Amino acid sequence: MRTRRTGREDIPALKALWQEAFGDEQQDIDLFFETVYPNATGFCAEDGGELVSMLFALPQTIVKEEKQLKCAYLYAVATKKDRQGEGLCSAVLSYAEKELRKRYFEALLLSPASERLADFYAERGFARQTGAKKTLLDCAQPTGQATEIGVQDYAGLRETALWDIPHVRYDRAQLEYAMAGGKFYCLMAGYAMGCAAVKDGKDGVQAVVCELLPGTESLGALAEKRGAGKYEVVSSLPGEDGETWCMLKWLGRAYPELEPVYMGFSLE
Repeated sequence: MRTRRTGREDIPALKALWQEAFGDEQQDIDLFFETVYPNATGFCAEDGGELVSMLFALPQTIVKEEKQLKCAYLYAVATKKDRQGEGLCSAVLSYAEKELRKRYFEALLLSPASERLADFYAERGFARQTGAKKTLLDCAQPTGQATEIGVQDYAGLRETALWDIPHVRYDRAQLEYAMAGGKFYCLMAGYAMGCAAVKDGKDGVQAVVCELLPGTESLGALAEKRGAGKYEVVSSLPGEDGETWCMLKWLGRAYPELEPVYMGFSLE
């Protein structure tokens, strides 16, 4: 078994492992490799010429006010089902960490799919940053104004809303991938400005609000555009309340003033 970086020639095997591990639709898998993969670094374990484990390191930035740190978001960590329990994932994680240190990344981020996996990563040096929960809110009376905007404008409003909060800054491709099929809005409630990233709801839910800034007080403005009704709102919580959403590992010096880190999107 050997660990190495992935190349374009590995894409068919990477897609096959992705589908086995996560069961995503082929069009969703293709979207990742078309939009996000070109700027990412893939790492894998290979055994007997077969690709058996993988992960992708997506370049991101941890930001608070003027402070910016280069970090990598570890995404789509997966091992073939018939090879799990052999330490392959740990081997790929260790190799990726070593290589990213060489490239002066200062931190690793990830979003575990379960609390069991959160415990797995905690044993490997990752610390829980924020939890998350999904709340169903009833907005009967729209108030304010919502305007649909492009991804670049949303990124700017997001940075303004999170200026003094340690947070992850995403590039355009990552935001578009995270919100594929969704829309971005500028919100005005009185003199307060906010923003929202929204996908269509189902089963009686008006919409799924993947990010709502600065907080739920802006929901009435969104309802002016999307209509009154029930909204499923994803919110990030400090500490370990709710399902673990973001985990962090410093690769050198720690920056406690940049914790807890608000992530917002897990790119799921």
